Amino acid sequence: MTGTDFETLADLLDDFPLTMIVTLDDAGHPVSQPFAMQQHHRFDGDLWFLVSAESSTAIRLEKSPVVNLAFSSNDSWVSVTGHAELTTEQSYIDEMWDPSVEAWFPGGRTDPSVRALIVHADSAEYWDTPGSTLATVFSFVKSKVTGAPMDIENEKIDL
Repeated sequence: MTGTDFETLADLLDDFPLTMIVTLDDAGHPVSQPFAMQQHHRFDGDLWFLVSAESSTAIRLEKSPVVNLAFSSNDSWVSVTGHAELTTEQSYIDEMWDPSVEAWFPGGRTDPSVRALIVHADSAEYWDTPGSTLATVFSFVKSKVTGAPMDIENEKIDL
């Protein structure tokens, strides 16, 4: 991994408000559900979320902390694999708290069910097209006309 690859990954992750978090059920089958990203700090190898201790996701993570996060937009995609840590550390919860999560935690930031979910990334892979949707369409058309593969940046990073 180069510093440039890590910075590109961090830049891409800044642009995703939501992710699909994939956990494993008791039989080892993947289960996906959407989660809102907590955008309070730049990606440094960890991704942060708030979750209820009673949620099916938290229950699955208590049994198996293996996790994958899938991010998608019109012109870039990221997959992050890692392991999850659930904590009641109030300073982490306070750092991530904002009015948007109050709908899930009507008891506020000190609700006893609130957990900070920290995903410690082990590896990531990203795919990034040339830029805007227009540039992506142009690259697609160019590849169809010339027969050359579409211009897309792809890197796998071990963290």
